[in-house]
Amino acid sequence: MMPLDLQLSKALAQVENDLDAHVCEVQRFVRQPSVSATGEGIPEMADIVRSKIQSLGADCELVSTGRHPIVYGRLDAGAERTVVFYELYDVQPATESGWVVPPFSGEVVELPDRGRCIVGRGTFNSKGCLAGFLNCLDAIRASGSRPPVNVIFIVEGEEEIGSPSLPGFVRDRREELQKADCVFQPYFGENAAGTTILYLGFKGMVCLELTCTGGEWGGPVTRDIHAMHAAWIANPAWRLVQALATMQSSGDAAETTTVAGLARGVRPPTPEEKMLLDALTTSFDERVILEEQGNARCFKWSELEGVDLLEKYLYEPSLNLNGIAAGYTGAGAVIPREARARLDIRLVPDMEPDEVIESVRSHLKANDYGDIRVDVLQSYPPSQGSVSQGPVDALVRSAKDYAPGPVQVWPRSAGAAPHYVFTRQLGIPLAFGGLGHGGRSHSANEYITVEGLRRHERGIIGFLYALASMSQKE
Repeated sequence: MMPLDLQLSKALAQVENDLDAHVCEVQRFVRQPSVSATGEGIPEMADIVRSKIQSLGADCELVSTGRHPIVYGRLDAGAERTVVFYELYDVQPATESGWVVPPFSGEVVELPDRGRCIVGRGTFNSKGCLAGFLNCLDAIRASGSRPPVNVIFIVEGEEEIGSPSLPGFVRDRREELQKADCVFQPYFGENAAGTTILYLGFKGMVCLELTCTGGEWGGPVTRDIHAMHAAWIANPAWRLVQALATMQSSGDAAETTTVAGLARGVRPPTPEEKMLLDALTTSFDERVILEEQGNARCFKWSELEGVDLLEKYLYEPSLNLNGIAAGYTGAGAVIPREARARLDIRLVPDMEPDEVIESVRSHLKANDYGDIRVDVLQSYPPSQGSVSQGPVDALVRSAKDYAPGPVQVWPRSAGAAPHYVFTRQLGIPLAFGGLGHGGRSHSANEYITVEGLRRHERGIIGFLYALASMSQKE
């Protein structure tokens, strides 16, 4: 058998040779809409992914979930190590204005200060990562080798709606999946300054819908009514706004929550996490964050800067108001019968979703808003890994080998992902991250750079061979 280092060199050269074809593959994935919230294009996209995985020589099937199918497959390369490749094929709706090209066109365009980019819904989150990984397996095969690790594929179509089917799916296959050495989810991890950021974990998430309707407290019960009655009939929209206002300190620019127990169980950084934060003292630049987040002018915590600001961000739970819906926003004058608001709560270790949900319900009841209904839309706990885990260390080392600039390791991301099904249900390490640049997730003109795709794929191949090399040494 060809030595691993020679296999690696040939695979990297193949990526360079096949880059144009790899760009086309990303475009093919992006051009198929797959909106999990509406179901648009989901069956077609699932079939595209299944067919692509089968073309790599893997056994693959579509597993029915009652909602959107999970693409499940296995590629047995006869290797010592096995990696579970987890990714998603669903995307958010693309109804925003301001797209420079149709959102499902996947066109390559020049973006200011970014160069040639593939633009379209899902390029960054996460069809670029999905196609990129499969491109890598194609390149390894085209270079004359088998993959250096066995691969179990889990590609779901419900991540953007909270992954409701994933926990049961993983639980049913626990015996097989626990034998894997790690779960790997690649990501375009380079920020606008060229720094690659790897994350060891993710915050958890609770998404709630609060509904206020007319009832014993007042307000219309059976229908909207004319606004002229506001002089003597109460408005559910005002009541909901007043209830929401009790959840935040009045006039507090930091938006400090007043929901008792929301931060119950929150722990400070562990010694390893503190070491990682200290290592960022000279390299973390909050100005890049502001630029990437819509050119925001400042942070909520005006008194903090540098790593102190980053620590607050990563270790502080958040309560966000996603939106409010009630009555008319155009012509019309009514007292609405119903008002709704959606809340997004991000959880840090060691917060549990059920406790947080109960805290919100208790808060409303204690403030005389117990009539407001609380529905749980999404819910899962945080996940956390460590650089002491061999596969995570292999990812960090390979990123440093192939990154064009600095590499930072953050204790976690403030984003949410259902990784707990692997780290908590299965107890196996999660290696998350990668090279390459993209951005504007869930926004108009979502993109990845063509050069970023090249680096992204080089980083994936580097990690797979680092994992295989670890196998030989241990």
